[in-house]
Amino acid sequence: MASDKHKKASFIAGIVLLLLVLISLKYMKFIWSGSLAEGVSPSPFVSVMLLVPLGLSYYTFTLIGYMVDVYNGIAKVQMNFFKLLTFGMYAPVLVSGPILQYREISGDFFAEHNFDLRQITFGMQRMLWGFFKKLVIAERLGVMVSTVYDDPVTYSGGYVWLGILCFTIQLYSDFSGLMDIVLGISQCLGFKLPENFNTPFFAKTVAEYWRRWHITLGVWFKEYLFYPILRTSLHRNIQNKLKAAYAKKGDEKKAKKRSKQISTYIAMFVLWLIIGLWHGGNMTFVIGSGLLHWFYIVMEEVLEPVFKKLWEKIKVNPDGKVLNALRILRTFILVNIGNAFFRAPSVGAAFKLLGCGLGIGTSGSTAEGLIGSFVTAVSSNGIRAVQEIGPLGLTYTDMVVLAFSILILLIVDIMKTKTDVRKSIAAQPIVIRYIIWLALLFYVILMGQYGPGYDAAAFIYQGF
Repeated sequence: MASDKHKKASFIAGIVLLLLVLISLKYMKFIWSGSLAEGVSPSPFVSVMLLVPLGLSYYTFTLIGYMVDVYNGIAKVQMNFFKLLTFGMYAPVLVSGPILQYREISGDFFAEHNFDLRQITFGMQRMLWGFFKKLVIAERLGVMVSTVYDDPVTYSGGYVWLGILCFTIQLYSDFSGLMDIVLGISQCLGFKLPENFNTPFFAKTVAEYWRRWHITLGVWFKEYLFYPILRTSLHRNIQNKLKAAYAKKGDEKKAKKRSKQISTYIAMFVLWLIIGLWHGGNMTFVIGSGLLHWFYIVMEEVLEPVFKKLWEKIKVNPDGKVLNALRILRTFILVNIGNAFFRAPSVGAAFKLLGCGLGIGTSGSTAEGLIGSFVTAVSSNGIRAVQEIGPLGLTYTDMVVLAFSILILLIVDIMKTKTDVRKSIAAQPIVIRYIIWLALLFYVILMGQYGPGYDAAAFIYQGF
C-alpha cells in the first residue's frame, strides 16, 4: 500500500512539475508581453521567462504521455535515463512534433538499425517533398497572406477571401512540409514516426478534419485529457443530474441518451478550450483553433438527425458523390473561417477582416484585379511585366509558379487517397524515377524562396 502511495505521489509530482515548466515558460510570456507592450520595463527575471524553448509543448506532452502510460501499466519504465532523454529530446521532433508515444515507438527507436539504402532513398524523397511544400509554396503564400492581412480595407471583397484561402494552404504546406522533413530524416535513420497529416482537406466533417490534421495532437488530447475527463466523478455527477432532470419529463431511455450527449458536449468544451490555449495565450487561438471548432462539431452532431430525415424525405442518397463533395466544400469553408482568427493579430482584427470580405465598412477595393493589373503592366512594359510585382506582393512569374505548384500538391494529395505515391513511383522504370525526382530537386532549387527577405528556417507551428 505504501508503495502504491509512493508511486502515485511520484507520478503526480512529475506531471505537476512538467506542467509548471510549460505554463510558467510558455504562458507567462503572453502575460508579460502584454505588460511590456504598455511600456513596462522588463526585469532580468522577466527577460529570462520570455526565452521560451522551441517546441516546449511537444516534448512536454511526449514525457507526460510516457509517465501516464507507465503509471497505468501499458508501457514499461525506461531505467536508463539517457535512453529516456534521447527519446524525450529527439532533435527532429523538438520544433513541431509529431508528439511521440513511448509505447508505440520505443522498440523500433532503440533497436539496432543496419544500413538500408531503400529506406534512406525513401526518406530523402520525403524530405525533398517537404522542401517543395515549404520553400516553393508556403514561402510565396506568406507574402500574399501578409499583404492582405496587413491591409484588409484596401484588399477587400474577393481579395480577403483569397488571402484567407492562401493562409490555409500556407499553414498546411508549412506544417505538413515540416512533418515530411522530420519523418524523412527519421526514415533515413531507420525508424518510422507516426503520421501527422492525412489529406485533411478531403474531410467531410470538421470532426473528421481533426482526425486528419495534426493527428498526434488529437490522439494525445483524446487519450490523456478527454477520456480522463469522462471518467471523473464530476463528469458523472453532471451526467446524473442531467439524467434526473430529463427523467422528470418522462422517457427514461431518452433521458439517459440526452444527458450523456450534453455532458459529453461540456467535456468537449473543456477539451477544445485547452486545445485553443495550447496554441497560445491569445483569444485568436482560443477561438480559431479551439471553441469555434467545438461549436462546429456540436452543430454537426445536433443537426445530423435533422439532415438524415431530410435526405429520406426528398429521396436523396446521403452517401452520393455530389452530397459528399458539398460536405467537403462546407468543411473547408468552415476551417478557413477558423483560420482567419488563427492568423489575425486580434479578435477585432479577425472580425474586421471577415467584414471586409463581405464588403462591410469598405468603399470598394482599391487594388486592381489580378488580370486587369497584368494587362495594364503588359501594355506599358511588354514582356518585362512578368517580373513586376502585382497587387498581392508577388511578381506575376511567382504567381504562375505558385498556381502550378499548388496544382501539383493537389494532384499528389488526390493520389494519396488511393495509393502510396512514393511506392508507385518506385515501381516505375529507373529512367522515369530519376526524371521525376531530379525534376523535383531542380524545381525546388530554382523556384524555392530563400535568402534575403525570406526566413526559410522558420515554421508557423514552431512557436507552439
